[in-house]
Parts: sequence; structure tokens; C-alpha cells
Amino acid sequence: MSYKAGIVMRTKFISPGDKRFNGAIRYLDKEQSKRINNLDKYYGIEFMSEAEKTPKRISALFNGYQDYLDAAHLVDLKDKFELAKERESPMWQTVFSFDHEYLKEIGLYSQGEHGFLDESAIRQATIGAMNKLVEDMGFGSSAAWGAAIHFDTDNIHVHTMLVTTDPEGTLDRMTYRNQSMYRAKIPPKATRAMKSKFGSVIMDRDASLSRISYLMRHELVKTSMSIGYSNNLKIIQGVTRLMNQLPDDRRLWKYGNNAMIDFRPQLDALSREIMNQNNPSALQELDSLLDEQSTLFQKTFGEATVQEGRPSYKQQQLSNLYKNMGNALLTEMKKSMSRDEWMAKSAFTPEEVKAYLEEKRAPVLGKKALNDFKKAIDDSHQEFLSKCAYEREEWRKATMRKRELEHGRGY
Repeated sequence: MSYKAGIVMRTKFISPGDKRFNGAIRYLDKEQSKRINNLDKYYGIEFMSEAEKTPKRISALFNGYQDYLDAAHLVDLKDKFELAKERESPMWQTVFSFDHEYLKEIGLYSQGEHGFLDESAIRQATIGAMNKLVEDMGFGSSAAWGAAIHFDTDNIHVHTMLVTTDPEGTLDRMTYRNQSMYRAKIPPKATRAMKSKFGSVIMDRDASLSRISYLMRHELVKTSMSIGYSNNLKIIQGVTRLMNQLPDDRRLWKYGNNAMIDFRPQLDALSREIMNQNNPSALQELDSLLDEQSTLFQKTFGEATVQEGRPSYKQQQLSNLYKNMGNALLTEMKKSMSRDEWMAKSAFTPEEVKAYLEEKRAPVLGKKALNDFKKAIDDSHQEFLSKCAYEREEWRKATMRKRELEHGRGY
């Protein structure tokens, strides 16, 4: 089934020398009513129609700390943007644009006399997405951003703008047209993660995503491997065959290593057998949740989620599951191989074992250590002889006293 994108996300960066950077700083300084008429002066994303550039209403600015930035926080945000510009930080502008029918479907919007928009849900989704971007870019506390919801006749959208006050510590340098500047492009992986976070929060899917993660990491990998497969002859035979085919160098026994490419189908098949045997209900629950989540993501972001040869959400998660399970199985196989090798070594002849033990026990001593050792032995020997002489003398005296008493000559 084909789905129209419920949310469109677009991101662009503005260089610190661009006049729209100054326009954004001035925008932060204006009253809400005046910001409506000055949007073009800081817009970096030119994809909206003229009708969309004249919204009926615009929300108060918000960020990750306040739903509605008060005067003091607006001044603080403006100061950080000015500091970022001074330090040559780029500005990243992102727009989240919504299809009204999609918002209606997930219960966040209705039109008419009693129409409403769940602004809180949209703010929380924006905060989640921006925090994810800040985390993936490594900006930490140096990030400063603000956002506002724009209400249009054609669509509702959120505008965000982000800077870092420490570009030197967070961005790489590059040369463009003979000028040195900070590299501002956001990696595609970070963009996809940001978009995914926005969708999962606005659909209130964080609980489902947490359940998926728990099933994959704990129930299907950790629990399945702890139960083991010693009672399944088919799995044992498969593991044995695979161990005989793997490279001799066990340092290569990692699922992601290129040397393991040809063995991954066997690893995946064994992993599937073990999970089916030890936790079939968790595997079925995971499959159902992944189908549900994939459908929701396609409704949210449209067919772009499965275009351009990229794997679907479900395919990505299953790939991660089999990678983690494969590595756990390879680790167990390494331990098993080590035990087998020890058993083979223990089959040596008694003479070989004795020679091996003597070699391990042989002290490695220098001349001084040998002399000290010899002296300690000599001292101990002399002490022993003296003790024996003392005991003999005491025994002799006791014997003499006894004899004298027996003959009536004691006192």
C-alpha cells in the first residue's frame, strides 16, 4: 500500500555571513505579532508557497527548557546566537510540515467551530527531534535553539533554528572557495534519526520502541543464549559444521567483519533456530511490533522510507537482531573451541605432561636471587641442627635425673 507522507522534514544550514543569520537574531528580538511579518528575513528553506508564507497565527517561541520563552530566556537565546555568529558557527534551520489529514488520523487536529490542535504533542516531538540532533552532532551544552509553530490555511508546520556556541570544539574545518569555514552538513544518518525521533514521539510510540529494544536485547539474545542449545542435535550439528569452516584466526570471528560475509547466512539460520527453540513467543511479538511500527513510519514519512534502496525499519531492526545474536553465538563458539583445544592437549603422554609442568614450575632466578635462596636454605639448615642438639642435651639431662632418683641419689 502506498502512503502519502504525513510529515515532511527539511533541513538547511545558513552560514554566519548570510544576512538571514542576522535576520534570525533580530527575529528573536521582536514581539510575536511582528515576527509574523518578518519571516522571509530569516527563512533559509524556500519551498513554501506564497500563501504558506502568510500564516494566520504563529506560536510563542519555545525550546527544550520552556514551552513559552519569557523575556529573560529570549534575551539569553539571542545572546547565544550572537556569540555563535561571532565564533563562526553555522545555523541549522529545520521545518517539520504536516498533512492535516495525518494529524486528524492520529488525533492531534480537528477543524470547524470546535477545532483544535494539540500543540503540546507537536512541541514534545520537536524537542525530542532537536535533542536527538544535538546528541548525534555532539553539541552538548553548547547548543542553543528555538522553535515556533506556524498555523497556515494550507498546512501547519514548525520552524526551528539551531547554533553551537563552541564550533571549534564540535565541528571540523573545511576550505570552500578559498575560505576556511566549519563543516556544517548534517550526516544522513543523523538526519534520519532526527526524523525517526520526531515521528515516534508525535505518534506516542516511545513505549513500543522501548519494548522492541527490550525484546531484541534481553529476551531474544541474552535469554536465548543463557538457555543454550545442548538438547538440540540439529543446532549442535550446525554449530559444529560452521566451526570447522570458520577462519583459523579467531580474531576475525565478529559478525561485522568482512571475513564473515560468507558465513552470515549460516549464522542467521542458527540464530533463528535457537530463538525459535528458546523464546518463540518473544520472536512472534517482535515480528508483530515491527510490522506495526513500519506501517506507522510509512504513514508518517511516506514511501521515501523504503525508496532509494534503503532497508525498511523492520529490515534494519532484524538486521541488528541477527548481528547481536550472531556475535553472541560466535563468542560461545570461541569458548567451546578453547575447551576442545585443552582436552586435546590433556591427551599428552605422562612424560610430556611432566616436562610441561616442570617447565612451568622452573624458577627464573638471577645470581643474587640464587645466592639469597642458598643462604636462606643454609640458615634454615643450621637452625634445624641447633634445635636438634638442644633437644638431645635436654633429653640426656632428663635421663640422668631419672636414673639418680631411681638409685636414691636425688635431692
